[in-house]
Amino acid sequence: MTRFFTAIAAMMLAVPAGAAELNDEYEAIGTMTVTLDGEVMELVIAYDIEDEEAYAEQKMIMGSSLSVNAVGQTVGEDGSPGRPMVQVTLLEQGGEMRMLSAEIYDDQGYDAPLAMGADGGEGTLTAFEMTEDNVMTATVEGTFLRLTNYMDEPRVADGAEPVAATISYEAELAPLE
Repeated sequence: MTRFFTAIAAMMLAVPAGAAELNDEYEAIGTMTVTLDGEVMELVIAYDIEDEEAYAEQKMIMGSSLSVNAVGQTVGEDGSPGRPMVQVTLLEQGGEMRMLSAEIYDDQGYDAPLAMGADGGEGTLTAFEMTEDNVMTATVEGTFLRLTNYMDEPRVADGAEPVAATISYEAELAPLE
């Protein structure tokens, strides 16, 4: 029951008045606010009910490092998650959580995302909390750079300028198995 009320509250926060809402195939499990070069995007972190797939999850890697991945998306007119889409991956190393990468997939497609992390701009995890009931909140700050050839040999696109960004999100995660 808590998940139901959390999902309703998250959906109300994620979807601005007049915007499309998730259809019955999805449930909101979190929200993501992205400030990109001064522009604010309110995104939803969804759970695909039919496929039983959460767009935010935690996993143990080799039994010793925690990885947390979250994908925030706009909601299309048909009620399904769409683009722009923002993915953030965090990784625990040496007992401390840090930002591994963040990507924004927009109208440039999957081969030319804005990226923060190893291939793109610089970013830092400035806030992180995980409650006992697996509600995670995080804030990442930094700059994105547009990449090209991301699916093959990624590199910064010619003429790409750093774009300042802050990503704040909260999601209810399934417990570790």
